[in-house]
Amino acid sequence: MYGATNQAFQSDTNDPQPILPEIKEAPNEVPVEQDICPEKPEDERESWDSKLTFLLATIGYAVGLGNVWRFPYLAQKNGGGAFLVPYFIMLAVQGIPIFYLELAIGQRLRKGAIGVWQQVSPYLGGIGLSSAVVSYVVALYYNTIIAWCLIYFLHSFESPLPWAECPKRLYKNFTYDLEPECVSSSPTQYYWYRSTLMSSPSVNEPEVFNYNVAIALLLAWFLVYMCMVQGITESSKVVYITAIFPYVVLIIFFYRGITLKGAGDGLKHLFTPRWETLADPVVWLEAGTQIFFSLGLAFGGLIAFSSYNPANNNCYRDALLVSITNCCTSMFAGVVVFSVIGAQLWAVLFFLMLFTLGIDSQFGTLEGVATSLVDMKLFPNTSKEVIGLT
Repeated sequence: MYGATNQAFQSDTNDPQPILPEIKEAPNEVPVEQDICPEKPEDERESWDSKLTFLLATIGYAVGLGNVWRFPYLAQKNGGGAFLVPYFIMLAVQGIPIFYLELAIGQRLRKGAIGVWQQVSPYLGGIGLSSAVVSYVVALYYNTIIAWCLIYFLHSFESPLPWAECPKRLYKNFTYDLEPECVSSSPTQYYWYRSTLMSSPSVNEPEVFNYNVAIALLLAWFLVYMCMVQGITESSKVVYITAIFPYVVLIIFFYRGITLKGAGDGLKHLFTPRWETLADPVVWLEAGTQIFFSLGLAFGGLIAFSSYNPANNNCYRDALLVSITNCCTSMFAGVVVFSVIGAQLWAVLFFLMLFTLGIDSQFGTLEGVATSLVDMKLFPNTSKEVIGLT
């Protein structure tokens, strides 16, 4: 049951246990004192405190930056409304079956990705190991994106927004003019490359050390660690905030967007089908890639999350619910993204939403790595908190 430490699933039947005859204690026999604190069995495992917490954590893991950034871009690039045809076909053919597979084997075997595939077959142990390595590499660049979101979130409190207009350059004769490079590109691009990244003209001309990005990256890793240090039993409060808040912001942006002039033109540009793109195999490839990336398949996070479920949990229903919720969120986010967001308050909410989306997915990605390392018992005397820190 949820909220209690669950033992590994052992039998599908309810065969009655044989009744042993009662053995009377001899009169002169001294009773042996029982251990007040017996050792925990090896297969004892922590569990989610409720079904809702598990669903919110899984939805938060699946729904990430790819739903808000990548799906709208792929849709308008690959045929608009016509892109939904290969998208939903790939969801039915590969997305839901693999999602269900990972939830089922994690829940049944109650181990991380490495332990699960090793138990299925010793020849498949490399699948779990590859999942852990890829998840760790993805976590490195994903946390960099979270750091960028933190930088933009903090600068969103400035008025006017620093990327709203081109900066001015002071010349030697004490005259001002707009930055020529910004005028030739755009204020947003100039702020991204010159202010945020501080990119140099070439690799042979390095700029000074970017302390802003370094501090933001350290802060991002610290926040991720604080979300993971207490384990899944104590992370329910974080999950409720990081999983629900993005939907609140998306709904607010949606109602603002549909009231703007020209909102219908943006939606028309996004969803008008271009059926000739269906003959391009690249469109189908990108639809399948988006399903894998968006649902978080083969990263080990789903296996790790489901391993903390009771053995009799209906994981098939969970797979359908989370998969469909994820795809509907992508389409809803596409509608929101194609509306105009320019005011300061909207910028603060937008980048705060991106931060919560990113840290929720990062939590699931690293949980897959940490759970696999704990199950392998490579560091038997090291707690999970220390493993998560390293």
